[in-house]
Amino acid sequence: MTPVFPRLWRIAPGALAALLVVAPPGASQRPTSRPPKQEPLGSVQDPVIPTGNDVYTEAVVDEKPVVLSAPQLVYPDLLRQARIQGRVIVRAIIDTMGHAEANSLDILESPNPGFDESAKTYVRRVLFRPARIQGRAVRVLIQVPIEFRSP
Repeated sequence: MTPVFPRLWRIAPGALAALLVVAPPGASQRPTSRPPKQEPLGSVQDPVIPTGNDVYTEAVVDEKPVVLSAPQLVYPDLLRQARIQGRVIVRAIIDTMGHAEANSLDILESPNPGFDESAKTYVRRVLFRPARIQGRAVRVLIQVPIEFRSP
């Protein structure tokens, strides 16, 4: 009967240790097919560079927009009389001059549709300090919470 496996070579115990020492570092590791880990956008290794007319999120800007001046909030009369209160959240794009772009206003959350127009008008009239990336004013998408509380 012929052996199925070829004859194994006998290696002296000291020779095996010498082979392990000579092996280059990492030779025993299997290569992986994963690409190297990428840092998220806006990290120290991959800075966001403002270009053109792009719209950024608040998470990637260096300085978030801040309210500089705001008009008096108009509480709708019928809702005030009914003592209806709540928070309206308006999503808007703030331009490089600190104004909300009128066509970008969108109501994300509202306790009553009667608050919506008043909330949009309020955000349209607010003056913001614009968001900045590397000292340059940029357009940014924000969410503005507006509280309607009856006195």
